[in-house]
Order: sequence, then structure tokens, then C-alpha cells
Amino acid sequence: MDLRFEDPWWLLLLLALPVLLALVLAGRAAVPAVRLGSLAPAGAARRTWRGRLEPAVLVLRPAAVALLVIALARPQQGQATAVTRGEGIDIVLALDTSSSMTQPFARTTTRLGAAEDVIARFVESRTTDRVGLVSFRAAALTLSPLTTDYAALAQQVRGAGALRIEDGTAIGVAIGQALNLLRTSDAASRIVVLLTDGENNVHDIEPEQAAQLAKALGIRVYTVGVVSPGPDPRRATIAVDEASLRFIADTTGGIYSRAEDPQALNAIYARIDDLERSRFEDRTVVRYEEVAPWVLAAAAVVLALDLALRSTLFRRAS
Repeated sequence: MDLRFEDPWWLLLLLALPVLLALVLAGRAAVPAVRLGSLAPAGAARRTWRGRLEPAVLVLRPAAVALLVIALARPQQGQATAVTRGEGIDIVLALDTSSSMTQPFARTTTRLGAAEDVIARFVESRTTDRVGLVSFRAAALTLSPLTTDYAALAQQVRGAGALRIEDGTAIGVAIGQALNLLRTSDAASRIVVLLTDGENNVHDIEPEQAAQLAKALGIRVYTVGVVSPGPDPRRATIAVDEASLRFIADTTGGIYSRAEDPQALNAIYARIDDLERSRFEDRTVVRYEEVAPWVLAAAAVVLALDLALRSTLFRRAS
């Protein structure tokens, strides 16, 4: 816990408090409540409880002034929070579920099947991150807002291909939907991981426009292009607009990666995970909260008590 003053120069007024207190005491002594020819007869009298408490009452008004000055200096209480490596990442996964994703990707699975498996395991490996899910074809749907319920989200990932949406590949719209989920996030890192096997053919939002918006929001977009090997092992059947995906990644500070088999796809998501976590080192963040309102309230209470006592129990005869 830490305490600081946002406007500490106000505290210089506290130097005047001893003068104020001296003036209060001098004024009290200058005008006696009862004029007596001699105080000797009262010397043997026992002091009443009012007499014993009166010095404490005299300091209430200077105390209220002191609290008011402290409030003007804006005291702030800081709470130190340890931020460990990799914490504070909000991730939105954008998954292409168009009909082309049902093409074979390995002997026993399709592009969509491999993507669902890799992404679901990526989600299940989270510990502190919040993760959201967007599925897209000709339109984009938010299947999950940012959440830490990894089991439920992994289940949604594995069922993403079952949704019936008009066929197409709306890459720009999908990025826009993902950015909307991250727009109000205050996480230390905000990223979108978009996977597709095609090129944008829905022009409501162009991918390049979405990339510029992501850059303005400070959100990195990692793009993944899924391609299938062709008859020649040295070549691949590419339907992905790699130039566009690379532009999106480069513009936003992300990386474009090509996946030609499930193992490569798994390695890409592992690499993204490592890259994001390597951005943060263990550090301590101090968040400050205003204490001034509480000090001001205390000053009001002390002043009210002073006025109440002076007008009742310690009221002086005129």
C-alpha cells in the first residue's frame, strides 16, 4: 500500500495552523466568560467535566481546517499489484467455417476438423486469459464473449461448424466483429487470431479497412492461412489471399502464418501463445484511488461537531 498527494503544494497551508491555533487560544483568554474581581475563591473548586473537555473542543476547528487542506492536496492510496509474465491477455478467435473448410486436410480430418481441434486445445491451455469466439462465413456471429470458462468455450469451438450461415468468406466483417468484443477491454494485450482458407468475398467491410481500425485501437491481428497439399509435395493448393492476410498482420503488428497440415497449424497457435507471453515481464503495477472525498467528509464531520458543541454544551455567555 502506498500514499501520495496529487497536489502536494496545498500542504504548505498547514504551516499556518499553529498561528490559527494561537489566535483561537488568545481570543479565548482575552474575553473571559464571567468577569470576577478575583479568581482566588474558585481555585479550590473541582474542575467539571466540561472544563476538562474544553481544550479538546478548542482544537476541533483547526483540525477541520487541517483536514480540508489535506483534501485539497488530493491524497491517493495506491495498491500494488504483481503482474506475472503473460497475464492480462484478451484474445478473440475468429474461425472460418465456410464450405471450403470441409475439404480434406489430412488422412483422417478436414480443414475445419483440424482447426476446431487445435483451437479447442489452445483454449483449454489458458489459465488467466479471457477468450472470445467469432465464427464467420458470409456473415460473422459471436459465439462467445470474452470469458474464462474454457471448458464451455472449447465445446463451442468444436461445434462451430454446425452453424448454418449463408456460405461465403467475410474476413473484414469477422475482424470487425472481433474488434467489437475487444473495444472496451482494458487488458494489457488485446489480440485477434483469424483463421481462414479463402479470400474475402463479402465487401461490407474490406479486410484492409478492418486492419486500419484494429491498428487505431491498438489491437494486433494474427492471421492464419490454411492450405492443402497438392499432387506435387513441393507445392500447395492455395485459395487464400495471402497478400491480404499478410497486410492485415503487418499493419496491426501481428504475424501471418501458413498451415499446410494439422501439425503446422498446432505449431502456429503455440508460437502465437509464446509471442504474446514474451511481451510481458514480471512487474508491479500500482493503481491509485482518490482518498480526498473521505478526508473532506471527515472535515465536515469535525466542523459540524465543533459547531454543535459550541452552540450547546460549550456555549459561552455573552
